[in-house]
This record gives sequence, structure tokens and C-alpha cells, in this order.
Amino acid sequence: MPGCYAVFHKQLGDLVLLEPALARLREFHGAPVRLLTRNGHADLVRLMSGVGAVRGQPLAPSGDLYCYDPLNKSALRSLLAPAARRHLVIPERAELAWYHRFLFPTPAGPELGDSYVAEFFWERTPVPAAGGFRPPRLAAPPAKWAPDGVPSGGFVLVNPTAGWRKKSWTADGWAALLKSLGPREIILTGGGAGWQVDQCRAIAGAVGAGFPRTSLREFLWLCANARLVLTVDGSASHLAAAFGVPCFTLFGPTSIANWHRPAPGHAAFQAAPDTDGVRRLRKIPPEPVIRALAEFLARPAVR
Repeated sequence: MPGCYAVFHKQLGDLVLLEPALARLREFHGAPVRLLTRNGHADLVRLMSGVGAVRGQPLAPSGDLYCYDPLNKSALRSLLAPAARRHLVIPERAELAWYHRFLFPTPAGPELGDSYVAEFFWERTPVPAAGGFRPPRLAAPPAKWAPDGVPSGGFVLVNPTAGWRKKSWTADGWAALLKSLGPREIILTGGGAGWQVDQCRAIAGAVGAGFPRTSLREFLWLCANARLVLTVDGSASHLAAAFGVPCFTLFGPTSIANWHRPAPGHAAFQAAPDTDGVRRLRKIPPEPVIRALAEFLARPAVR
């Protein structure tokens, strides 16, 4: 039967960056690409053309399976899926476990290095490509996914936290940055951990912004319909880029080369290395970030 299996159980933003590789599989094998992933990612998968999340139903036989992460759950699902050929594409050889060599014929590959993650996965997907790499794309979420009481456009979406606390800036820094924008409709989103909620509430209180608790569907709609997204390195940055929404991303210790692709409507600001070589976003004062954001907003592609 047409199509193939793909396996991926990492975070939401990582799955956005896998979309070009999934599109390459779809072009070669035909639709659907049957994606074995986290149950919570189903709404994101609905916005990927020719890709369907496999949940609960029996697995039909397929010729090929492609696994894109080294997690134990992904290895197990690769073993149990009825595929004649299994392929592994991961960015670091150090992530290989002993069992990968039994599941996949050629598990080792080139290192990620300074490559953009989405382009690395696309380039290493072992099927012919009809054209060159293009960045991740997502379809627009349906209007019914909009949170209640949120305007259809004209708002700035701010997502100041990520799964790693070390990626975060200070609440005072964010408040100063948002005040520099002047009167704007601002909506904050963030994760559900206690420190994430506390930081978002502190920022919202300082600037009089809304902080609705959102489902994944609502978060996707907000990212797609914002006039501007301001965020730290994480899923909101990747989603905004995939929806074609202008985005300004703050980077601390993570690699801009791996997690950001320069484009007229997307900019990144990274903390300078500390005396020990570590980039700590929390040590950056507001002034240089305010200047960088003002320069970004002056671009013709953003205005």
C-alpha cells in the first residue's frame, strides 16, 4: 500500500522542524505518512499536509519506516510496526544505543554540527527529493480553534518560557521590552509548570496583558493569527515561522545555527558568552534587546 511510517516522540517544537522531512517522504512514498508520535501532538499533525497521526488503530503493513529520534519508546514502536525496512535518522551518533544496531541496518550518520535541525532531517532522509529544501510549513488552524474573547488579529503574542528554565529571560526584562512597544494588544502564553505560570503572571501584571490558559489548539491558533510573536527559543518560535508570522526570538545557551533559520520576517537575539563560556539570557539587560527589536520592527517585511 502507498505511504510509510515515521516515528518521532520528542517535543512539539521539534516535531514542527520535522515537517520538511515528512513532506519529502510523502512526495516519494505517497500519502499518507503514518506518524507514530505523542498523543498530545495530534492537533499539530492535522496541520501537516499528507501526514496522519496513528492513534489506537491496528497498524497496516508498510514497506518502509523512518525513525527520527533515539528514544526508547520510538525504538519499541519501530520494532512493533509492520514495516519491511527500517531507517534511523538522528543528529548525534552519541545518542545511539546498542539495540539500534539490531533494529536499523545503517543507524549511524553524520553529526548535526552547525546545521539547521529541519534541514538536517530533510537532507538525511534517505529517499530521492523532487526539489531543494524549504523551511517548515503548516496549514492555518481552523477558526473554531480560536480562544474565546481573543481578537482575530492585531495582537502581539508573547511566549516567555520554554521547557528548560535556563532558556528564560527575566520578568522585568520582558516587561521593559513590552512597554517599549507602546500601546498594543498583548497576549501571553506559557507552560503549566509553577515557575512558568508565575513568570507569565508577573509579566502580565506589569504590562496589563491577558494571560489565558490555552489548549494546544488555542495555542496553535494564537501563533498563526498574531501580528507578531515574541518568544524564547522553543515551540512558539518554530510555529510562528511555519505559519509565516513575524517572530523575534531570544536565545540563551542553545545554538542559533541549529534552531533558527534567518529570514526577513524572523530575527534572533543571543546572549553573549559569560566568563565561563555559557550564554545566560537572564543576565542580559533590557536595553540591547529593546534596540534589536526596534531594528527588527523597522524591516519592510515586518511592518
